[in-house]
Amino acid sequence: TTQITLSQEDADYLKENIPGIASATVSYTTKQETEGGSMEESASYTIAGVKENYADISNLEMAIGTFLTQDNDIYKERICVLGYSAAKEMFDSVLEAYDSSVYIDNRSYVVSGVLMEMGTVASGISPDEAVFIPYETGIKYLTGKDVSPVITVVAEDVDDVDSVMEQTATVLAETYGENIEFTISDAGSKMEAASKSNETLTLLLLAMAAIVFIVGGIGIMNVLFVSVKERTNEIGILKAIGCGQKDILTEFLLEASCISFVGAVLGVLLSLGITPIIEGFSVRVELSLGGGVLSLLFGVLTGTVFGFYPAFKASRLIPVAALNHE
Repeated sequence: TTQITLSQEDADYLKENIPGIASATVSYTTKQETEGGSMEESASYTIAGVKENYADISNLEMAIGTFLTQDNDIYKERICVLGYSAAKEMFDSVLEAYDSSVYIDNRSYVVSGVLMEMGTVASGISPDEAVFIPYETGIKYLTGKDVSPVITVVAEDVDDVDSVMEQTATVLAETYGENIEFTISDAGSKMEAASKSNETLTLLLLAMAAIVFIVGGIGIMNVLFVSVKERTNEIGILKAIGCGQKDILTEFLLEASCISFVGAVLGVLLSLGITPIIEGFSVRVELSLGGGVLSLLFGVLTGTVFGFYPAFKASRLIPVAALNHE
């Protein structure tokens, strides 16, 4: 079996011979033991060997410092750029990571910059978790010639993507022969599939939230009905000494809101407790302050909505009947 190793020359050749291509670059990835900053032991990170135009093609933005340059690549310099999450894991802060040293396969690399947090996948690489080094540096110190590079091309017009893919396949076949097979994929279709999957998950989460809202609300409503029944005499006394319907309604609404708020707090604490267990199964979990606040607000809303009817019934009790209730 003949194996073809693509190069930046192939990327440039495609750009020159296919009118619809705006830019092209070559890159590869490998896994290497990496250590730096306050890390107590090395960990495996995705190392991406890239060219200087990779940042522009993949829409990467710098939080601090500069991306890799052509000179870094030509002179095979041990320079690297850290993804945001990788920098935070290795160092206490992004600022501390800048201009520090990390060790990739026991060789030191100077951090020339840190990327902005992306939260997405660019060109098959998760930028937040990756470490970027000059293409030729990686060939020299990490992989040797045993790499499987990927050429990333950007079409000038999104409507021309299919045409560009067909022309790319034709040009590569003419260059290397019909018997050589190349895998050509459209990042847009992957993003569309991921978007649809995300929409499905969102709908499932909304359905779960609706179920929790109804079940939790019915539970609070039942508790409040029992409370109203047990405290009927108390309600009669309150009305007899001058408390109005609004006062009784407010009292029971506040009680319902407090019950649901306590339940929401317990739920947030439970999520904090089980997060380390879930992460133990290699599942990435990210907790946010905003999510916790929304959970608390959702709990209070549930109690208020479902507690209104029992509170209203309590406020409408006739004082004499309430005082005579056994």
